[in-house]
Order: sequence, then C-alpha cells, then structure tokens
Amino acid sequence: MHRFKWMMIVTLTLGVSALSACENPAEDPGENPAEATAPESEAAETAEGTATGSSEAARQAAAAQGDQEGAAPEKPIVGEPAPDFTLVDEAGNSHTLSQYKGKTVVLEWFNIPCPYVNRHYDAGTFDTLLKEHGGTDEIVWLAIDTTHDNTPEDSQAWKEKANEKREFDYPILQDPSGEVGRLYQAKTTPHMFVIDSTGVLRYMGGIDDDPRGQKEEPTNYVDAALTAIAAGEDIATTEAQPYGCTVKYAEEP
Repeated sequence: MHRFKWMMIVTLTLGVSALSACENPAEDPGENPAEATAPESEAAETAEGTATGSSEAARQAAAAQGDQEGAAPEKPIVGEPAPDFTLVDEAGNSHTLSQYKGKTVVLEWFNIPCPYVNRHYDAGTFDTLLKEHGGTDEIVWLAIDTTHDNTPEDSQAWKEKANEKREFDYPILQDPSGEVGRLYQAKTTPHMFVIDSTGVLRYMGGIDDDPRGQKEEPTNYVDAALTAIAAGEDIATTEAQPYGCTVKYAEEP
C-alpha cells in the first residue's frame, strides 16, 4: 500500500513538471506550447532524429532522375527533388520553389506567437546563419506560415516590429489552407528544410539539437548542412527530430 502511494506521488510530480516546462505565460492563448514536439532525452533525440547523409554521387543521380521524370515526389524525401509549390508572400509577391534553382534554399516553418520561433528570433539564430553563409544574396530563405487564421496583415505587422532588430529581411509565405504544409509534412514551428542548388532536398528536421534551449553549444543542423553543401561534401545529419509548437492547420476540406 505504501509503495502504491509513493508511485502515485512520483507520477503526479513528474506530470506537473512536464506541463510546467512547456508553459509560457506571455504566450497567446491560441498557441499551446504544451503541444510541442521535442525528444525526451539526448538518447531519444539521437535515435529518433538523426540519419546519415547519402553520398554525393547518389544525390546527383537523384537530381538527374528527377529532371528526367519531370516531377518531384509528393512528399519530402532527403536525396530527391524537393516538392515544388507556389505561394504568395505577405506583400502579394508570388514565389515558386523551382524558380530558385541555382541557389541553396532554406524553408523555415513559422508562426508569429510560437515561443520556440520567438526564442530563435530573439537569439538571432537565423540572422547568424545568413551572415555566415553569404546572406540573402547567396541563400534564398523563405519563412512559411501555415497557421490557419494568419493573414498577410498579421505577417506585415510582425515584420514591421521585428525588423527593428533583424539584420536580414525575407518573405513570409502565406499558406493558411495548409496545402504546402501538408505537402512537406511540416509538424512544428520551426521545422526546417534545406534544398541545394539542383533542387534536391538535403536536410529536414529541427534547427538544432537543443529543444529546451539549455545547451551552451548546441549542434545547429541547418548550419552544418549549409556548410557541407558549400564545400561539396556529404551532410552528416540529413534528418533530425523537429521541435516547437505544432503547426496550426486548417481543418481538412
């Protein structure tokens, strides 16, 4: 009986701790950080989220095959052409992924009130990456907002405020229907995808291996992917567990 009571106390304590770790009082009530996807341990993060990069020869063969077939796969597959799409940004400009062939492209799934997204913007994570890899002249960086109730006006208002401390400005593509989010199977904000100059998907997953923001020197998977692509080398980690707030999809039509 005493052992049962002790187990109940431990269980309740762990449950309260887990919920507290996800709470953010400043967060908008419409966003629920407790729904975030994050590995529960370093071991789980490595086991579930990491894969080894394919060889350069295999990547080039996949790109050639994609060109011959004239169509990308209907879901994101590392080593194969990234699914093409067209979206309009907050200013009404149209962007088609395939128009950026010849440059490396980074897709960043984005949501204005998400504390995980804001943590990286406050830390300058994306600005630092762009600065280290040639800025927006060398890297095409596209944020994509699949939040069902987001509007272009919401994105514009956020940028007007955020750009006061951002070094690089890039478009926020509007995907309220969730069509492109579902195409890419985007799960969290942020959820990152790196596409090389031939249009082949080279990395997808979390921005780094630090979902709780507690590591002094986290491994930034996007940085590693961009560095390897620029050097013509294999990418050590081609897939990693994404973490953040769940993407707020519109209901299925």
